[in-house]
Amino acid sequence: MKRSVWLGIGLVVLVILGAGAFTAVRLLTAQNDPDVPAGAQVFEDVFDDGSGNPVTVKTVLLPAPEIPTSNEGVGGVFLRQEDNSYFVGTGDSSVSVQVENGETSTAVDHSGPEVEVVVTQDTVFYEDITKVNFAASEGESKEQTVQQVVRQVDPPSDLAQGTSLLVWGERRGDRITATVIVFAEGR
Repeated sequence: MKRSVWLGIGLVVLVILGAGAFTAVRLLTAQNDPDVPAGAQVFEDVFDDGSGNPVTVKTVLLPAPEIPTSNEGVGGVFLRQEDNSYFVGTGDSSVSVQVENGETSTAVDHSGPEVEVVVTQDTVFYEDITKVNFAASEGESKEQTVQQVVRQVDPPSDLAQGTSLLVWGERRGDRITATVIVFAEGR
């Protein structure tokens, strides 16, 4: 999969907490930005600093060396699992999480097609464990560059709806047989 395609997805993550705090994280396209290295993901976090003023944190995430460089694949948000298939929502996506009285509810929307990702015994899973701080200090906007860190893991038994997925493998129509899956929960 072209990294620029993944970057063009325009992933929007909305987190709405019980107290009404609001944060939006967008995955921006960087294919035409000469200041962003090839294959990097660019996130822009916009939040209210409490005074009604928006604060922006731009994060450039440099890809981990373990990540494939082939052009075939898909990126999006995890919707559900059925047997050995994961269903991924592609295109512009939003994940809304609401916490009320200690209970969490999640809603996922996406503008692109739903893709079936078939997992085999040969599929390699990586968990993205990159520590990214989307907060700015004292209401000041900032930019940061972070090296992505992944670790190989056993296939997860239970992915949370809205988990970010990058998948490489053999694609036929709306189905891809996965060779590599990278997942990141909460981003």
